[in-house]
Amino acid sequence: MTRSLFFFVCAALLMACRTDEPVKPRTAASTLRIEVRPEWNGQPLQRYTPYIAPHGYRFQVEFLKMYLSDLRLVSATGESAVEQVRLLDLGNGPFQFDLQVPVGNWLGLRAGIGLPHDLNYTNAALYGDEHPMSVNNGMYWSWATGYKFVLFDGRYDPDPNGTGPLLSTFSVHTGMDTCFTTAELFPALPFGTEKDVTTKLVLRIAVDHFLATPQDTINVTTENQSHGGNYPLALKLTRNVRRSMALEVL
Repeated sequence: MTRSLFFFVCAALLMACRTDEPVKPRTAASTLRIEVRPEWNGQPLQRYTPYIAPHGYRFQVEFLKMYLSDLRLVSATGESAVEQVRLLDLGNGPFQFDLQVPVGNWLGLRAGIGLPHDLNYTNAALYGDEHPMSVNNGMYWSWATGYKFVLFDGRYDPDPNGTGPLLSTFSVHTGMDTCFTTAELFPALPFGTEKDVTTKLVLRIAVDHFLATPQDTINVTTENQSHGGNYPLALKLTRNVRRSMALEVL
């Protein structure tokens, strides 16, 4: 009897010390496939290709990345969080990614542009090579203990009549809490997600609008450098990026 009691007590103690993750209730899942299409004047964006920027200056995109965070599907009655952070590399043409989402009827998607405070100031060394917040992605500011939200690098010709190589550098990296904003991505029509069915959406990103929208225009010859400072320029780019995004249902 004493021996049986001993084993019973040991088993109870072991069970009390377990650190297993709690079992989460299962919900019906659906796949939401989002195709990202970076464009310039409605055509697929081509890096190192001269385009016409505001005021007639020739401009080419060389590197372009941005974070989306706290992605949430929005319904008529509330929101459902579907992903914490996603890094979009817009320099290599269209691409797609899948999200596992609840079954339901949705009005659109809400996402942060950049990283919210709690994510922005985490220790970058905690993230593995494949994580979107890995230092290997070139989006971490070691000197500022935070992340770049939008990395937009290119070159331009300050002579509107020039025909030679584009040599002047354009480099605007937004970041810090001041530049965090939210994009409201609501297509013209609502969409539904069904169990074991893939729903397809297109996220168009008009990169030409990064430099010019009806509300804000960036003159690349005078507004071309921001790395954690120059908030007027960083915020202007942030607003334009938000306006450049449109979600469509396929």
